[in-house]
Amino acid sequence: MDEMEEELKCPVCGSFFREPIILPCTHNICQACARNILVQTPDAESPQSSRASGSGVSDYDYLDLDKMSLYSEADSGYGSYGGFVSTPTTPCQKSPNGVRVFPPTVPQPPPQHHLLQHPGSLPPIPRNSCITCPQCHRSLILDDRGLRGFPKNRVLEGVVDRYQQSKAAALKCQLCEKSPKEATVMCEQCDVFYCEPCRLRCHPPRGPLAKHRLVPPAQGRISRRASPRKTSTCTEHELENMSMYCVQCKMPVCYQCLEEGKHGTHEVKALGAMWKLHKVVRDQISHCTVKLRQTTGLMEYCLEVIKENDPSGFLQISDALIRRVHMTESQWGKGTLTPRMTSDFDLTLDSGPLLQTIHQLDFVQMKVAWFTFDPASAHPDIIFSNDNLTVTCNSYDDRVVTANSAFSRGVHYWEMTVDRYDNHPDPAFGVARADVLKDVMLGKDDKAWAMYVDNNRSWFMHNNSHTNRTDGGIGKGATIGVLLDFTRGILIFLVNDEQQGPVAFEALEGVYYPAISLNRNVQVTLHTGLPVPDFYTPGEADPNGSVC
Repeated sequence: MDEMEEELKCPVCGSFFREPIILPCTHNICQACARNILVQTPDAESPQSSRASGSGVSDYDYLDLDKMSLYSEADSGYGSYGGFVSTPTTPCQKSPNGVRVFPPTVPQPPPQHHLLQHPGSLPPIPRNSCITCPQCHRSLILDDRGLRGFPKNRVLEGVVDRYQQSKAAALKCQLCEKSPKEATVMCEQCDVFYCEPCRLRCHPPRGPLAKHRLVPPAQGRISRRASPRKTSTCTEHELENMSMYCVQCKMPVCYQCLEEGKHGTHEVKALGAMWKLHKVVRDQISHCTVKLRQTTGLMEYCLEVIKENDPSGFLQISDALIRRVHMTESQWGKGTLTPRMTSDFDLTLDSGPLLQTIHQLDFVQMKVAWFTFDPASAHPDIIFSNDNLTVTCNSYDDRVVTANSAFSRGVHYWEMTVDRYDNHPDPAFGVARADVLKDVMLGKDDKAWAMYVDNNRSWFMHNNSHTNRTDGGIGKGATIGVLLDFTRGILIFLVNDEQQGPVAFEALEGVYYPAISLNRNVQVTLHTGLPVPDFYTPGEADPNGSVC
């Protein structure tokens, strides 16, 4: 039904049709809008005198207009409009939906006060008034009946009424067990519509839910549609994001597919480069998308018209609809999908010098990755916000949350900023296995490797073993960095861009998730996709444990 909405809007005002009338060209327009765009032709200068005087040929040719017939198929009085020779050029305006609308160029005559008019009645339409269709720009001069000579589109009016009633249907509460009540709010964090009783019972304005954002139901429905998409991951290797494009198979793949899978011997290209390449036809895609939306809207409108029970109203517009459908069908068959690429479009790249340079390099994999915290695997006391990049807790006890991506090779770096720090807690930052305990501080079991830090000092911890006490703590606004280097199997930590203590852990191998533990006194925000700090270069650790 949503695609049909454009069919139900006036091309002049951009709003839903009100008292629509049918122009001879079969297009529709609000009766009030038709009155607003009328143009009065000058009486002082007839078409014959214009030509006889040699004043030039007007864009609007009066002789092409047929004042005697308004509905004749063979002689309909259509002409092109561009302005009158006896009046100054008036710039066209645009309606809300972008259609050109021509304002009157000749002021309306002053009202005749000696004539008695019925209170509230509209002033009569001046003689020789001309109307131009805002969609096809065909023009004609009205006869003595004025706008009353155009039939009213009762069918379209009925379809608009039904459509507006369907859109006004109330959103229902998702928590009512029987006979759901009308929703009054929607929580953006919970993604749930609540009626007032269920909101008070299930979503009180206090405690951990106090910071959730409640919006009107209509706004919530829009935000649901506009929610960002998740990062695509490989179907073969669920922990890896798509990063390359296989030219032979014509599909995105991850780097692990190239090393272990069937794509190892295939030609591959960078995903970003292929994405830009395929955007070459974006204009055509956009054109086809708009055309498809318009066609779908026309189909939905036709289906609504078929439901009409008024025979005369239906027959009044059926011929015009049939012509529009045939015209739309023919347009789709005129090579709409033929690629529009110029003959000089050359994608050839001389990669020889680049490959020679690459072969001379000594590579260490530094894969930039983007990830968020994972609500599905977190402890229930963890509170998420900011698209799962910000977390806090509703418990005084430490609770663990891990990321939605894991690493097993390469060099990775991410940071967390402290948004709130009350009563000197000691959050822990590091990496963990998937089965790490979630209800104790990170590093208490043998499934996590972490640094916990308060406002004065820090310690490294694994399997409840505390080592390497280091002075220097954190507060609100502090930044904690985590550097995981699988090429050397080490984990180091940074506080405010300075390395905190020696190398924290060595001989790391396997699969690890970024992880933290915190309580209700701390709130942190995750930052990913960061380059490795400038001070760090791959190499051996010196005898004191610092990075070379």
